[in-house]
Amino acid sequence: MVTWTNGDINLPPLDPSWWSWHSAHGGLLAAIALRHAARRAGSMLPRSLHASFLTPVTTGALRLSAETEQQNLTSAVIRSTLRQDGVPAVAVTSLFGDSDDARIERYREHWYPRIPPVEGCAPLELPEDLVRFGRHLEIRMAPGVRALEGGDDARLSAWIRLNDLELEPAEAAVVLLDSMPPALYGVLERPLPIPSAEISVRFTDRIAERGLDGWALIEVRTEQADAGWTLESGRLWTPDGALMGVSLQTRRIVVPTEKRREPVLHGALEASVGA
Repeated sequence: MVTWTNGDINLPPLDPSWWSWHSAHGGLLAAIALRHAARRAGSMLPRSLHASFLTPVTTGALRLSAETEQQNLTSAVIRSTLRQDGVPAVAVTSLFGDSDDARIERYREHWYPRIPPVEGCAPLELPEDLVRFGRHLEIRMAPGVRALEGGDDARLSAWIRLNDLELEPAEAAVVLLDSMPPALYGVLERPLPIPSAEISVRFTDRIAERGLDGWALIEVRTEQADAGWTLESGRLWTPDGALMGVSLQTRRIVVPTEKRREPVLHGALEASVGA
């Protein structure tokens, strides 16, 4: 990370340890843009973020710009663009808003995955040759939940935490919600690149109240998958069930050319619908 200002800034190339497959981790890029945007929003809390990944970010230097689209006493919309070698690579729109507990009675979500404590869940080792950013995370999968074992539910639940990166809670939420294996891996038997084309994250007030400085509970789910694309949702909670954020991702399913004529994903796609 760098020291932030409200103007355009130049950033050094992203540490290759934060790469996923052949390019930089999208969630971290979005979090960088969110941090820069937050400087313009003052004391208002982040309410939502939408990031479109236009082209892979690799080893070049980066330049980040931000523009205030709208701002009043209660909300602000900031549009950010991350460029590499002058080419737009990530476009991010962030919404910030004030907080007023007196307006409505607080509603607490009553449902979240009831899984054993961290110590009772198996570590997930991400393949470092494909997912380098895995060294910055710890993931403990819920009992009975396995990736790439040909299951019948395109959903993954786990404990998750960042190890060595100091982020604001909303920034950490964006990174974590983009750090699980694709939910479609719950029904696949071998890894395929399923990169994110875009991600939207909605934050709750718990982001400011509780923080994310330890383990969090996460679930990602395939809502639909077909014709080379998949729609995936995610939720992130504190250990005691306070909802921190909700995400939606549009992912591209990249099947190797020599495999395209095989029904590689037929059973997986059928299983993912209505799971």
